[in-house]
Amino acid sequence: MQIEKCKHPTKCDFVGCKNLADYQFSTKGILKRELAFCESCLQEMYLEISKMQIPKPVEAPFKLPKRLKKEEK
Repeated sequence: MQIEKCKHPTKCDFVGCKNLADYQFSTKGILKRELAFCESCLQEMYLEISKMQIPKPVEAPFKLPKRLKKEEK
C-alpha cells in the first residue's frame, strides 16, 4: 500500500467533497484504480483512524540492567 502525491488533476473521491485531490492511495493490484483524497479529507480520515489505532513506541533493542536504572532516577 502506498500514499503518494497526485500527478494529474483528479476530483476527491469522498462523497460530497468538491475539491481536487492532492494524494492518491494505491494497493498495487488489489484495487483496479487508486483512491484520491484532498488535503482536508485526508486529515479528517487520519483523525478518525487515530481514534481506533494508537501508535506503539519502538522497543529498545536491549534492556538496561537494574543497577543502571536506579542510577538514572
